[in-house]
Amino acid sequence: MLKFKRPALLGALAASFFLLAAIGGCRSEPAPPHIFVISIDTLRADYLQPYGSARAETPAAKRLAEGGTLFTRAITPMGITIPVHATMLTGLAPRQHGLRANVHQLSESIPLITERLQSAGYATASVLSLGAMNFISGLARGFDYASDRDEDGRAFRREDPETLQLALDWLGRQDGQSPLFMLMHFYDVHEPHEPSEYSHQQLADYEGRLRDGISVETMYNDFEPLLERPDDIIAARTLYAGEVAEADQLVARFLEQLEAQNILDDSVVILVADHGQGLGENGYFGHGPTLEQTVLHVPIIVHDFRRSTKTRHIAQNVGLIDLAPTLLSLAGLPSEDLPGRNLMQIDESDEPVIYLSEVEQRSTDTAFRPENFDDQALAVYFGDYKLVDQDGELRLFRIGSEWGHDIEPVGLDGLHESMQVWLTDYMDAYRDGSMTSQQADLNDEAIEHLRSLGYIQ
Repeated sequence: MLKFKRPALLGALAASFFLLAAIGGCRSEPAPPHIFVISIDTLRADYLQPYGSARAETPAAKRLAEGGTLFTRAITPMGITIPVHATMLTGLAPRQHGLRANVHQLSESIPLITERLQSAGYATASVLSLGAMNFISGLARGFDYASDRDEDGRAFRREDPETLQLALDWLGRQDGQSPLFMLMHFYDVHEPHEPSEYSHQQLADYEGRLRDGISVETMYNDFEPLLERPDDIIAARTLYAGEVAEADQLVARFLEQLEAQNILDDSVVILVADHGQGLGENGYFGHGPTLEQTVLHVPIIVHDFRRSTKTRHIAQNVGLIDLAPTLLSLAGLPSEDLPGRNLMQIDESDEPVIYLSEVEQRSTDTAFRPENFDDQALAVYFGDYKLVDQDGELRLFRIGSEWGHDIEPVGLDGLHESMQVWLTDYMDAYRDGSMTSQQADLNDEAIEHLRSLGYIQ
């Protein structure tokens, strides 16, 4: 009988084990997940139940947060739709990708992460309620299917239920052989804010001027009287909360369909907003050319349905600029060339990182909110601090525990003065690296649509 010395036997067994493990590893290489990004326009984090809202129920957001990762201090680079989505899809700040207003177009020289996903074998779709993003801004590159890219059947703006149906139709056409990436954008939370089942119930005894809703014109050019009547402010916030609840119901329907098609368990679903909305806090209504905290604080919720984990609440500052490297990393693709961070690798013990927000560039000569329209204005976030450089004035704030809109000015002792100098240098370096924005070719109809939404006047 042949006998092996014990070390030789262990060595042979170990070699066999590692060979089998390597073979098995090759065979069981995990497939890349389906990735669905749901972007709800004008959505404030503090109107969602996972962020502590006691207003209208948002069970879909709550479902995504439970067992997912909820970022409580997420920052948008700008309070306006198309430039922010350009940041999501390029991983670059507005001055870096060049879209600084809704009428700008992305240069062909700026790559989109969707092109990388498409090259890696993903079936890609962009289904938008603001279809203008796909035919004005140049953000449709890298998508196999993009709503409104073709002139036939194009819609500048559509209702969210129709957008959901387009998304479900696209899902139904997939063959199951490729991983899926979808950007789905809902817009109905954006002003004008209109009555809903929730607002009808909550405002049953209200007889004020907002009973039938609040228009874009009122939000931006006739909001001062609202500030004088607490019941009108409550009504505006109630109208908004009702629209948030309706958007959440559509998200729930989408998740149900992913389950019905046996897709959800292999998916990562990310819920975000491009920006928030001022609803009377600090005397401000609306969004756009502002650095108001209610506009720049946004929700980010990531749920990886492939894994069963405990809910994580990350109180580190993060930004929508981190979304692109996160998506690439989820797909198994490199992202080191992008300035942002992989959200799924951020830990509470990480060193704080600076994030920056800016104001849209003037696209026309307009008197639209001139006091909030310094297009060189910037805000930088570092830990609990926010430094604002606007209209020739530097202001340093400390952000309170609510983080959404609770901020207070900070006196400049030695420590804070040094911090302000450091953050100001960061602002100057960002401005020095700016690129020229490229104006989109807009016809009269597009200009009128933008005007009706309050983007230009």
